[in-house]
Amino acid sequence: MADIYLSDNNNRSKKAKMHTVWIVLIALITLLAFALVAIAISSFIKASQIMEEAGSELSPFAANLLPDYANVVFQTLDGQLNLYGWWINAQTDKALATVILVHGQGMNRLPYGLDSVDLLDELSAAGASVLTFDLRSSAESDGTMASFGYMESDDVMAALAYVEALAPDRPIILYGIGSGTTAIFRAMLKLEEIHTLPESDPALADSLLPHPDRISALMLDTPARSSDDFIAAIMAHEEGPGRYFFPVTVPLTIRLSAGNKEKQDYLNYLSQLTIPVLLLGHETDSFLPEKAYLPLWTERERIHPTLTQTFQAKGAGHLTAFPSESRGYTRAITDFINTWF
Repeated sequence: MADIYLSDNNNRSKKAKMHTVWIVLIALITLLAFALVAIAISSFIKASQIMEEAGSELSPFAANLLPDYANVVFQTLDGQLNLYGWWINAQTDKALATVILVHGQGMNRLPYGLDSVDLLDELSAAGASVLTFDLRSSAESDGTMASFGYMESDDVMAALAYVEALAPDRPIILYGIGSGTTAIFRAMLKLEEIHTLPESDPALADSLLPHPDRISALMLDTPARSSDDFIAAIMAHEEGPGRYFFPVTVPLTIRLSAGNKEKQDYLNYLSQLTIPVLLLGHETDSFLPEKAYLPLWTERERIHPTLTQTFQAKGAGHLTAFPSESRGYTRAITDFINTWF
């Protein structure tokens, strides 16, 4: 009888322990679920904040300082948004190329404020016509959200179609600044995809887009391997516990909000391009981690040294190479245009 009593007591003890284990496990799972929901909600809120954040305003006096120009407006290819900008004529007898300037997040068609007028003047004096415009949700253009190049790639496509209609026989130079560089990369890949479709495909029949070969050169100020790199760098400077997970979750949330866009790494794409490329920036970027930008420079110069030119402002900085050393910066751009066009 004593043995039976002890065995029953042991069984009850084991059941009590198992019951406690299950309670703890359920509590942990519940806490984890609440934590994941909180991370998801806070990530969507943070993503909405930075996507809807107002960009810099366009100076009302800038147009008075420009060389010969015209106001322009063109639509995105889906007809949903109007994009506003300026067409600046080349100051030479014959235009050598057309530059499409694509600004970064939080900027507008004058990426460096009124100082941009000098840059635009140098470009047109070097023989380039320039289309500089406000991306969606920037300055005068339509739209309510910006996405570090994910949706803005569609704006680049619209600009390409506009330039193709206006100057179909002239080489095109895409000039990107900050996240404008990743908008350019995404647009170029989309353009190549469209032109590999069968001729009967409506995407080609209805499009006024140029052939990918019409893009003759790139000028890239502070490029990164992915749009996510710009977003993650902002989130890494976030205060509070969000800095531990926002660099991963917010880029994903922005991609979802931008239409479930796929993340792309442009390292191999840029390093393999067989067109002239000018890389601009600082010796050290003070905002992006090295892994986000340095491989773009080193691989591009290693694989295509004869097709690659560079300008690095001294010291550390982020998107300030032109304000820091405007003479050297503009000289690099004009030399690049004169060398290749």
